[in-house]
Amino acid sequence: MVKVVIAKGENIKFRTKKSLEDIGGVNKVVGKGDKVFIKPNIVDGAPFITGEVVQLETIEVLVKESFNAGASEVLIGETPTYRKPTETIISYMRLAKETGAKFLELNNYPFTEVNVENPCFFNKVRLSSLLLESDVFINVPTLKTHLSCGVTLAIKNMYGLISPEDRILYHSINRVEEAIVDLYKARRADLIVVDGTYTTLHLGARPLEDFKETFRLNLTIAGFDPVAVETISAKILGVDPSSLRYLKWAEEDGLGTMDLNRIEILGVPFEEAYFGKAVDIVKYINNRMENLRIINFGACTGCLQMPTSIMRMSRILQSASKDKRIICVIGPKIKVDELKKSLRGNEIIILCGYCAAPTFYNELDGHFVPGCPPQPEDLQRKIREALKL
Repeated sequence: MVKVVIAKGENIKFRTKKSLEDIGGVNKVVGKGDKVFIKPNIVDGAPFITGEVVQLETIEVLVKESFNAGASEVLIGETPTYRKPTETIISYMRLAKETGAKFLELNNYPFTEVNVENPCFFNKVRLSSLLLESDVFINVPTLKTHLSCGVTLAIKNMYGLISPEDRILYHSINRVEEAIVDLYKARRADLIVVDGTYTTLHLGARPLEDFKETFRLNLTIAGFDPVAVETISAKILGVDPSSLRYLKWAEEDGLGTMDLNRIEILGVPFEEAYFGKAVDIVKYINNRMENLRIINFGACTGCLQMPTSIMRMSRILQSASKDKRIICVIGPKIKVDELKKSLRGNEIIILCGYCAAPTFYNELDGHFVPGCPPQPEDLQRKIREALKL
């Protein structure tokens, strides 16, 4: 059985220590003289209350426990997306100084090319040289949903260990999910500690008042199997793990298990941790855009990238479709009757991907965009055609 620990409580330090104790202690992976690399999810250094970044107390516990276990050096590293240090980043720098650790912005240091055995897509990837030179890797993500990957946890947290140029590359060729699996293969974490103090939807930098999807959960989830940890974490947020393409690929490639019969939950029972109301990109768009609605019939993360592509056209949609509403249909479990109930008569129906292909049998009618998943540019082109732009 694979063990995943769930700890719950308002005191972040106590909760983090409890999760480590239940998983067997940091000394299970850290030994005397080890160089420990801790990778928190800090992204753009947003305020702690947004839920975007790992709480300082979580990292403080991990640093001190690593030194107590005999570590000779502890590095806290992130490739930042901010242009200048924020209050959050300054707090991290201060913590590192006070605890004897080192806080490093990885874009200021070299990246090393690594061969990927049995790759998902990329034969070679580049990772922080400082990470690769370390003896122990502790991966510390936050508990968040993500605009295109469904969730962003330990595997997606690898994105903060690569160069800004590689980030741009993976996005530009629409291969982020493949990239994060291959990055994890190139350097697997020795321990995963998910900071679930808050949950939110990761969309990128935005004003503090725009974080309407942030909720306090007071959770910590820990384990050694990334797929098992992410399976339980996703379910806590009400996300179907089987809809996450990258997670299925990770399981198929031997990184861990999604099988709930093989996962033993320690600490707080799942029912006490379950939130199940987390906002994904579909809910975000449906709540905020009047002339666009996404109807999701069990789509995987391949097609969950489509709403983001449409959202980039928001200004065009606002000006060109005042009397029309775009309905974007995704997913393999389409129910025609349910779809028809949501129509008012002034909609332009966009059927995304082969799962939504119109056939004689399913009676679907609309502008079809083929692909698995469809390419964002094809979707945008189809919408322009439908609006006669």
